[in-house]
Amino acid sequence: MHPVLMYTKVSTDYDLYGIKIAINDRFDVSADNLFLAWYVRLFPYAADTNCDIEYSLTSCDFVYSVVVPTSNNMSFVYNCIDIQGNNVIGLFIGNNTCNFQLSDEQIVPNYTTQDNFVIGINGDSTGAYGIGDDFILFYQLYPTTKLTVWPNTLNISPRGMDIGSNQNYAVVAGYCQSSSTVAIECGFLIQLNTSLSCPNIISEFNISTANHYPWSDPRSVRLITQSRVYIAQLVMSVSICWYTQNVLIGVQSLNTVFLYAINNTQSPISSRSNGVGYMGFGKSVAWLDQTGQKAVVLANTYTYTTYEWISSLVHVYDIQNDGLFDSTQPILVYPNGQQILHLTMDSSFIRLVCSPFGHLGLLDRLGNGIAILSAPANTYANTDTHLYITSSLPCNRGTSRDYASIELCYPSSASNNCSEDLFCSYGAVGEVSYTAFESIDQDQEYPDSPENTVFDDLLMQNMFSISLKSAHCLLVSPITWVFVVTMIGLTIVIGMAISEACCPHHHSMRDRAKYIFKKMDLIGEGELWIGGLISAAIIVLIISAYYFSNSYLQQYPIEQVTSNSSFACDITLRNAKFTTSTQKRWAPRRTTKESQSMFDLLDAQVFTLNIDLIQTAFTCDDSFYVQRFKGSKIIIIPITKCETNHNETILSLAILLPVQEISVRLVLPGLKTIGAIRIGVSGPSTELEDGRFKLLDLNFASTYVPSSLNEVLADSTTFPIELTQIVNQTDPLNDNGLSTFSGIWSYSFSVNSDELFVNETRYTFFYRTQTNISVTIDENIFYISNVQQPIARQTEVVFRNLLFTIVVLEVFGLVFLVVKLLIIPVCRTINNRIYKKFIKKKQTSPTNDIAVIVVKTNHSANITEKNLQRKLSARMIVEQVED
Repeated sequence: MHPVLMYTKVSTDYDLYGIKIAINDRFDVSADNLFLAWYVRLFPYAADTNCDIEYSLTSCDFVYSVVVPTSNNMSFVYNCIDIQGNNVIGLFIGNNTCNFQLSDEQIVPNYTTQDNFVIGINGDSTGAYGIGDDFILFYQLYPTTKLTVWPNTLNISPRGMDIGSNQNYAVVAGYCQSSSTVAIECGFLIQLNTSLSCPNIISEFNISTANHYPWSDPRSVRLITQSRVYIAQLVMSVSICWYTQNVLIGVQSLNTVFLYAINNTQSPISSRSNGVGYMGFGKSVAWLDQTGQKAVVLANTYTYTTYEWISSLVHVYDIQNDGLFDSTQPILVYPNGQQILHLTMDSSFIRLVCSPFGHLGLLDRLGNGIAILSAPANTYANTDTHLYITSSLPCNRGTSRDYASIELCYPSSASNNCSEDLFCSYGAVGEVSYTAFESIDQDQEYPDSPENTVFDDLLMQNMFSISLKSAHCLLVSPITWVFVVTMIGLTIVIGMAISEACCPHHHSMRDRAKYIFKKMDLIGEGELWIGGLISAAIIVLIISAYYFSNSYLQQYPIEQVTSNSSFACDITLRNAKFTTSTQKRWAPRRTTKESQSMFDLLDAQVFTLNIDLIQTAFTCDDSFYVQRFKGSKIIIIPITKCETNHNETILSLAILLPVQEISVRLVLPGLKTIGAIRIGVSGPSTELEDGRFKLLDLNFASTYVPSSLNEVLADSTTFPIELTQIVNQTDPLNDNGLSTFSGIWSYSFSVNSDELFVNETRYTFFYRTQTNISVTIDENIFYISNVQQPIARQTEVVFRNLLFTIVVLEVFGLVFLVVKLLIIPVCRTINNRIYKKFIKKKQTSPTNDIAVIVVKTNHSANITEKNLQRKLSARMIVEQVED
């Protein structure tokens, strides 16, 4: 009599009753209850390495689980239910080709259909163990097949079991009935005795009370009434590593993975939960490889109350270095921006398994299984394929990994890539100097007006000042040359005085010179020859004024002045004054302003957006694109130019913009990082009316570099650019001329540099699925008006110079008149008085006793002292006689 069929068969539920995928270092196998076949894939992939094994070779109607040996032999064990509800276990054996044969199949006698029935193969591949709700079995595989069955005395309804690479012990986890109405999470370390005796408990894993939850947490009031009732929410998973003696137990209903040591099962080493209000974390767990350094966890997310699927991810944790705590971050998350979701896979994962070497087998809810093979050093597993087995691709530039793994290649540290004087960011791809991507600043500053904008003042300052601060200032000062001419005049006067004293009979040369100087006399109107010498200095001053004025007149407009003002001490002296104002733009159709053509040129300028990505592995071969946001529409616009520079460390993109005001986004899919960025806009120049209206070249760019070399550009950044029109108006030098105009765009970036970059590590970079760089260009409703006007026009210069000449002559004439009428008479009077007093002091006797004899003659004669004494004596004798 056959047992009564008790289980619920749902062929499309690949998560029902067991793990339907297994893997070792040589192949993987998965079971499909819908199409009634096992799918076997040998490693590495080849055209003849995939094979299907039909259920029809066996008595199976619904397969629970499939397991493979860790010793890498070509065989697998399955357990299933046949059409009559019997519990069945069997063995397939293959060879190096895709040729598997059913070696043995046996029915577990005397037991009804088990909802919970788990199996595992021991480390030496000589036997398999199974635990059901009611029985425990040992299925001998080698040298002969034999089935031994015992009643289940462990008091556990199993959900997961793992034996690993040993043959003496196993870990089983499930639910234990603590009372008739309450079941709790439990686990046991059991000793395996082959067929000699039923496995027995060595120690118990304390799971139900390992963590304490607050009352607000729904896990604190969880209630499981019957341990044997199969519910998808109560799936558990176990993985043991004998190298480290550690055990992983995943309890998805608690949203927690526990890490235990075999020698201390009472309390876990640590545990990691994945939030409150959800379940699914730890639905499936495995050690990545036989070293036990890294753990793989199926991090599913379901709603806690309704068990609705939200998301599925595969997490890899570095247990050896980071432990397993709530704060522990994974070192890999699959899928990611580089290892995308396999093209044949659904996004909802249900089970995972790992091989001793580190291959990963993954099963989705539709029964699709893939093998992510461990890639050699400096390569990564490529999941962008239609094949069910991944291949290896070289690491991206700037990333590396020096060991075999399913992990990504990690960006290199900034300190390991290049020397300190170069820009080396996290994940740098080569050496590049900071000078290779400097900002491009377009000089748009308008000059300020000089302090003095009155030509009369400028003329006076430059004519009557002298500066000793430089030889140039001394040389160009008119006072210097006036002084030189004055010195020459003094030299001539001194020479004439010496000639008068030394050669009193030679008058012709002196008279001729005096005649010439009298003719040059502009001050005394030819009266004095000394006035001619002074007039020469005045002429030098006036000529200097004319030269200065003419040179100053040519210093306009400033854009046409190509050299320094060498005619003045201030070499920056220009004949220009400036005014700047901000005005609101007007409607072009409503204006008759002279400058409207300049605004038309500005509005018609074609912009090119230039983006330079520095220290990035992106190349022109990558599939990036540019989106334009036009209202609710998104339009793809072409990239005009793409090139790599500086040993392929800089990717330069040029995008021709269809309009001036625009919002675009550059989308760069993948994990590749960007160390720094330069954003800019360029536009060509043009002109109208033979250059009267000139639109200047536009070319600016702003570079953004992180403050820390461990930072990279964030995965989403925005660069707002505001453009303001600048119209420069240059008035004519002559009144009958026309004003000229030039125009350019002023720019400003409203960017917070601190928000552009993020600190990237091995724990964060794989979360990046793509890099989005948004640029918005807006125009200011105001424009800047700059007006340039000459300080002095030609007519004003002529008039001011004529006035200067007259004033100088009149001033010096007045000075001469004052000297002639006032100073000279006073000086003569003073001189006469001094002379008379001097003569009186020279008298040698009283006036009454000495008679002065005055001898008048028309000829020059010398009166000797003896003759004078003789005459004085005679006079005294005469006076005595008269008395």
